[in-house]
Amino acid sequence: MKKGYSILLISDDSSRSRQYFLSKKVIIIGGAIVGAILLVAIIAGLNYATVYVRAMEVDMLRRRNSQLEKEFAKIEEIKEDLRVAEANNRKIKVMLGIEKTPEPVEPSIVDISPEYTDIEVLKEMPENIPSLLPTMGQISREFHPGHNGIDIAAPQFSPVITSASGIVEGTGWDSLYGNYVVVEHNKNYSTFYGHLNSIDVLNGSRVSGGQVIGTVGSTGKSTSSHLHYEVRFRGEPVDPIGYLPFFVKL
Repeated sequence: MKKGYSILLISDDSSRSRQYFLSKKVIIIGGAIVGAILLVAIIAGLNYATVYVRAMEVDMLRRRNSQLEKEFAKIEEIKEDLRVAEANNRKIKVMLGIEKTPEPVEPSIVDISPEYTDIEVLKEMPENIPSLLPTMGQISREFHPGHNGIDIAAPQFSPVITSASGIVEGTGWDSLYGNYVVVEHNKNYSTFYGHLNSIDVLNGSRVSGGQVIGTVGSTGKSTSSHLHYEVRFRGEPVDPIGYLPFFVKL
């Protein structure tokens, strides 16, 4: 006799009845099928929930990126507004006579480091390529993106020399670099000297390599006495270190 369960169905008036027999094997198979369907449904539900959560995260990231782009755009607008405001402020100062380009003055050279004469340099390179150390001191800041030259820490009033022969292309005052001198050496090279305490050359004058053009100072946006020195090749800043074949005794 087969083992199993019988299901009896009787109508409301008891006039008809039906009996169904379910063996244990059928019950086990049916239960397994139902369990498999439930398991697949659960797994599908979990996968859907995971995909939905990830989709929400992606949407949130997109919104955040969009917000950041808007914030960056606002920052750029503010920077541009500040630049324009600073330029207008300088114009107003010039009009009112508050800010003027300083006249070339004789350098007041005091407290010059005696070690300046200990700089051992090679002969000036041909074709007026800037190759001389412009002042005796310690390099406190190197060339890198955002900083177009090197900073040389030196005592105030230390002499600043031109690193090659050339013509003084410009002298003046800048809100960032203070008193400055620009020397054009040839069609490819020019040099820039900033934060000067004094200027000892005239605009348009011819200078020789090693000639004193000013003194070290802390003018402009500067917290200590130093020289900001740039080498420009066809108008683009390059690392001055590559043009200095010298040895410094410190």
